[in-house]
Amino acid sequence: MTERLLIKALSGGKNTKILTLNGKKMTKMPSALGKLPGLKTLVLQNNLIPKVCPELCNLTQFQDLKLREFYCEGNPLFLQQPVISTQQENVWSLQEITSRFVMNQLAENNPFLMDGIERYPQVRSMISQGKTCAICGQYFITVWLECVRFVPPPKDWKISKNLKLVPLQVLICSYKCFTQRDPNLFGIAQV
Repeated sequence: MTERLLIKALSGGKNTKILTLNGKKMTKMPSALGKLPGLKTLVLQNNLIPKVCPELCNLTQFQDLKLREFYCEGNPLFLQQPVISTQQENVWSLQEITSRFVMNQLAENNPFLMDGIERYPQVRSMISQGKTCAICGQYFITVWLECVRFVPPPKDWKISKNLKLVPLQVLICSYKCFTQRDPNLFGIAQV
């Protein structure tokens, strides 16, 4: 039954606006969600889904919001069992150290590096993958820890009254920044 509903939704392509798969005992979100760019409403209530699939991120980018309604109550999406982290020494590759230095100097408009970076497309390509640490604001390439912060959903979303917070992905560059986080930021760990 679930497969039939999903195939029907996929055949509609970008014209599919609503997908309802509640109570189907699904154990994961369909990866085909990424193939429904026009999706406005996604209903996945009362399933057995333990995590959000990466394809859903494409539909819920806050800058270019397409998905307007997302119902996910009744799924074990987040285990609320804290895990104690132990400090690990940050040992970065020479490439990571250099990339961090170059990206942070470029942010300060270092004229020497800005001139030099134009001559090396490989370096430009590599640092274009840079991310910003949510704690210190510095640039980095390799994610030390993926975290989540629960925030109230945007006011223009149509959601269940029970859904008070939605997860927002946050990336952190080091253990030092992780220890300086606010109490509403949670590290995501494989247990």
